[in-house]
This record gives sequence, C-alpha cells and structure tokens, in this order.
Amino acid sequence: MKIVRLVVVLVGLLALSGCVSEPVLELYGARVSSASPQGVGLTMMMKVTNHNAFDVKVRNVRATVTVADRFRLPYLQYNPDQWLPAGQATVLNVPLVIPWALVGPLVSASIGGNAVHYHVLGFADVTAVRLLGIERNDYSLEEDGAFSRMDLLMAAGRGFLSDSPSQPEDEIRPELALAP
Repeated sequence: MKIVRLVVVLVGLLALSGCVSEPVLELYGARVSSASPQGVGLTMMMKVTNHNAFDVKVRNVRATVTVADRFRLPYLQYNPDQWLPAGQATVLNVPLVIPWALVGPLVSASIGGNAVHYHVLGFADVTAVRLLGIERNDYSLEEDGAFSRMDLLMAAGRGFLSDSPSQPEDEIRPELALAP
C-alpha cells in the first residue's frame, strides 16, 4: 500500500515537473489608503494569475520598493499566506508605508505630474499542490507601477491635520487605482 502511494506521488511529481508554469504577477493598481504616525499607508494590488492545474500558495514576500526613481522605502517583508486557486487570477493587497520623512521630498519630486511611479524588486516563497506541499523559495519579482499624487497629498493632509490616524479603506475605489 505504501509503495503504491509512493509510486502515485512520484508519477504525479514527474507529470507536474514538465507542466508547471510559474504564476504571472502583474501590478493591478495602487492606492494611498491611510495616514498613521509611521507615515502614509499605500496598498499595492498585485494580480497573480495561476495558470497551473493546481493551487499555489504565496507564503512570504520580500522586496525593495523605490519611489520616484530615488526614494527607497523601508524593506518590505509580508506574509500573505494565501492560496491562489488553479486557473484563476487573484488580487493580493500588499501594504506599504511611506515614512513621513519621505513624504515632503516625494511630493516635491513629483510636481508637474499626476502619478508617482515606483519599482518593486524582490522575491516570494511559494508552495505548489496543497496535497504534496512542494515548496519553491526565492521566486523573483520585478514590477513597475504608479499611484495618484493627489491621493498622496490628501493622505498626508489627513495625517498632519487630524488628531488620530485615518483608517484604511475597506474597499478599493477604482478611480484611485492606477494601472501601470
């Protein structure tokens, strides 16, 4: 019985090894979502399409985000721990914070434009096939995108003018999300 199970698993692994395609990551949009004592909260929406015939789990994301080609945000370590269903696209919300010390220079650097551009470079750890738990670490990520300069100004104003930080919005407002 154990030998039959082992043979089935090995055949499954061999079949998967020739047919596995890496999930496709696209920047779906970004929005400024809050202001807090740490800075302005930014939510990046990553659309991840899993073309495989099996589910894939995103366990850990590590990335460097550079805004306006020169301002590096604090290193991102995020653990969505989310399964991506087979043959579907899933939107992952990735939270970032723009520290208050960078808000002023960032606003100044973006004068004359409606969008603030950014670049994400990093890695993700993934698990394939729920039953077998095949893990792959350090899947490479590199994406470019933009968010609204006006939203940054409004969030910064809320943070400076209010006694308490604003709360993140519960839903994504399409008019605030900028596609790359």
